[in-house]
Formats: sequence, structure tokens, C-alpha cells
Amino acid sequence: MTEDAGRARRRVDSVRRRVLQGVVASIGGVSGCLGGAPSGHSPTEQSADGERTFRVGSPWTPDSLDPAINGWLWRRITVIEPLLTVDYDTSITAGLATSWEQTDDETWVFELRDDAEFHDGTPVTADAVVFSLNRAFDSNALAALPIESVSAVNKRTVSLTTDEPFAPLPAHLTRGRTGIIAPSSTDSDGDVTEPVGTGPFEFASWEPGRTITATANPAYYGKIPEIDRVVYEGVTDSQTRRLKLKNDELDMARILPNQSVEQLRNVENLKAYTYEIPRSRFLVFDTTTEPFSDRRVRQAVMHAIDREMLVESLLEGVGSAATGPFPPEVTSWANDDLEPYEYAPERSAELLTAAGWEQVDGTRQRDGVSLDVDIWTYESRPLLSPIAQVLQTKLGEVGFDVSVRTMESATIRERAQSDAFGMVLWSNSVLWYPDPDRLTDFAHSSEATMCSGYANPEVDSLLEQGRTTANTEERKRIYDEVQAILQRDVPIGWLTYYTNVVGTRADVTGYRPHPTEAAYHLERVNN
Repeated sequence: MTEDAGRARRRVDSVRRRVLQGVVASIGGVSGCLGGAPSGHSPTEQSADGERTFRVGSPWTPDSLDPAINGWLWRRITVIEPLLTVDYDTSITAGLATSWEQTDDETWVFELRDDAEFHDGTPVTADAVVFSLNRAFDSNALAALPIESVSAVNKRTVSLTTDEPFAPLPAHLTRGRTGIIAPSSTDSDGDVTEPVGTGPFEFASWEPGRTITATANPAYYGKIPEIDRVVYEGVTDSQTRRLKLKNDELDMARILPNQSVEQLRNVENLKAYTYEIPRSRFLVFDTTTEPFSDRRVRQAVMHAIDREMLVESLLEGVGSAATGPFPPEVTSWANDDLEPYEYAPERSAELLTAAGWEQVDGTRQRDGVSLDVDIWTYESRPLLSPIAQVLQTKLGEVGFDVSVRTMESATIRERAQSDAFGMVLWSNSVLWYPDPDRLTDFAHSSEATMCSGYANPEVDSLLEQGRTTANTEERKRIYDEVQAILQRDVPIGWLTYYTNVVGTRADVTGYRPHPTEAAYHLERVNN
């Protein structure tokens, strides 16, 4: 059979699967009006035609077909793939590009796989990659990257040129927003009508804001999925996800509350996975106004907090106390020599006294002004508000008078741009692309997004040097130094690292949690 004939046959197979999917979806819609699957009936049971469906629920609702907007979700369910990807040790590895090299300070060359094709049967060529990457780099999310041009050298070679030396480029090319889609994905206006990717699953249908259905890609160059169909459901409430799993309405429920671990392990037909991810809970200090313009006061806060107690009590022992930004169990970019801020109320008191804050009737004052501070936080991350209440108590024990204010995260971002705020209790990924240049978002005086107002010329210089340095060992030394300075200056106070909780049915096999959640790798799952 010729290559063109093979592609034609696979396109026919794809159409047949989509027609069948439409019939099954219609049947499913009728049963959905009657209520969920009854307890004891698994949605993974084979349908009349022998096909198996795997249902996964996660907090994020699908709100766009365009990978330049919502690529991380299409990447997680492996409909699309980027040029490079993230291995289980968080290192960068081959994706649709089999190799890459930096040929000069501002030029990178990528060699493409010769066995990959899009779901429409067309080959993955350099021209198709250029089309897709230009869309991604023109998007708001990636427009700040210093990309000068993307060009096809030949059919299998792509060249990227940057405006300046930019060592983090390969890491950015692992992001879902840079996932490669076929030109047939867009209409004449350039809008995505269907994400035609290259992954082990291909788009079949979606309900905006609710579900995505994807079917197995029999022409995939890698491991062919064991299951025939994936239905991704956006379920924003964590308890609802857990109940859907318990009631056999899901085969996998992601990002469950910490207390769910024991609940899942006590149910015979369910099991729990726990794994650390590069995400932290942390305090952002307003370093531009009193009292936190004084480093000693920021250090006093950190010594007043029992981080181990936070883990054992509020986190149910699922997680770990943070020292610096990067969890050392997840990435080699962590500075292993950082000294943690030990829980030491007496040291906290000493620092406050040295900064001029004297104890007066249970609270501290300086020049007749009380040590009144705010903690701003938000409720969409369920544990932040309880943690803020604990911090209020612990800081009160050393003389702070703390008010906790809860508001929408978007409101916090807006207000922190212009208002004095004291502290913000926040949660965010510290490695959502696998490169320590992420520290720029936390600590660079002009590029940081965390609004602490921290400005240290030495840190700025090191961050800029790290961004333009190609040698990995030298970059590690640079970013270790940045972490050490930030540990001393404390514009960000690291509290706890995240451990994700994922529940599945007990008969699900082959699942291996990915530390950065770059992809769920459901092609490896069987049940």
C-alpha cells in the first residue's frame, strides 16, 4: 500500500469513528436527561460495538478550541503535541522534534519526526509547523517572548530566531500553547474550527464549557491507546468530582481535596494517587511600604509560621513544607543548600524589636503606630483561606495585628498593582514551563508579575544573565545564587509545596502521574 493510500484509508477510518461517535453521543445525551449512571455501573464498560470509553473529570472547563488560547488542556488530553515535551524527571525531551540545537546565540534549529502525521492524514512538515508556531507566538500569552522569526529550512527542518540570546526557548516550546496543529484547523478568517493535532487521541466533539470527546488515533506514531474514547468533563467543584468518581460517573477524578486520600483508600473499588508537583503556596510581601519595606519584619513573619504544622493539620499530611521556590523532589533546579526559616517565635520577636517594633499591651508599636497588617487571599484554592486564619493566629502571637481579607483573585491582581496591601497569600506554579527563568516572574524589578515591588539590581543582573547563558551548569550556578539572595531578602515567603490527589477506579491500570501535568498520558491507561 502506498503512503498516500494509507493516509486515505486512515482518513476514512477517522470519518467512520466520528460518525459512530455522533451516534453514541446522541444516545448518551438521552440517558443524561434521565440522570447519572447508577451506582455499580461503570462508564468504562464496553458499548455494544465493543468500544471502551474512559471518563476523566478535572476543575478546568473547556472554553476554546484554539490551542493558542487553551492549549494546555488540549495537550493534557494529548490531542495536540508540541515540538518538545517534558519527561517524568521534568527534563526537556523530544516531541514532534527529534533533535534541536542552538547554532548561534540567536538561532535554534529543530529536526522533525518523519513518521508523524496530523489527524486529517496530512504529514507534519516544516511549513505546517511554521504556520502553527506563528499563530502561537502572535497570541497574547506568548507575545512577550523575544521571537524574531520562524522559518522552514527544508521539509523536515525548522529554524527559530530570537531578538536576543534566549536560553529558555526550548522550555517554552513544551507549552501546550505551542502545540502543533494542521492548517486545516482554521477557517478562512484564521479561527480554529477544530484542533487537528498529532496526538494519540483526536478531537471528535465538544460541549463548550462542559466536555470534550476524543477518539483513539490508530495512525499514531507512538503507543496506540488501549482505550477507544476519552470524555473529558470540566467539573469545577472538587467534592462533586469525588462523588462522581464514587458513583461510577467518572473513571478518574483529578485535583481532589487532601482529605480525599483516606476516603478513596477506604472504598474497595477506588484508589488514590498522590504526587508532588512544582506548585507552591506563598506569601507576597509589599516591599515598598511599611512595615514590610524592612527585611527584618519580613523575616520575622517567616520565623513566626510553623510550616510543618500547616502540612500536618490543614494539609492532612499530604504535601511538604517549602524552603525555596522549587521542590527539590521534583526538579534539579532547586538550590539544595538553602536554609529554611525555622519556626522560632523568639527569633521573630528579636527581629521585630531590632526593627523598632516594641511590645505594648499584647501588640507591637513603633512611634505610637500599631503593627497592623492585612493578608489578602482568595477562595478558589480551597485551603488558602484556612491557612490565612492560621497565619493570623501565629502572627498575633508575636505582636502583629492581622486582618484577613478574602476577595476574587482577579481583584487582588488589580488592586495589588496600585494599592498597598501588606501580604497576599497566593498559590501558583513555579515551573509551568521547565526552566528557572520562571523566577523572573517572581523577582525581577520590571518584569515580575507578583507585585511585591522588590527591586534588587544584583538579582536583576543575575536573572538577565541566566536568560542569555547557554551552558546548563553555569545557569544552575546563577539561579542557585538568585534563590539564595531571595531566601535572605524574602520578597516571597514560601510556605508549602503542593501534592496533587488523583482518584481512579481500582481496575484502572497503566496510569502514571506526570509531575508537571504536561499530559495525562491516557494512551497508557487500560481498564
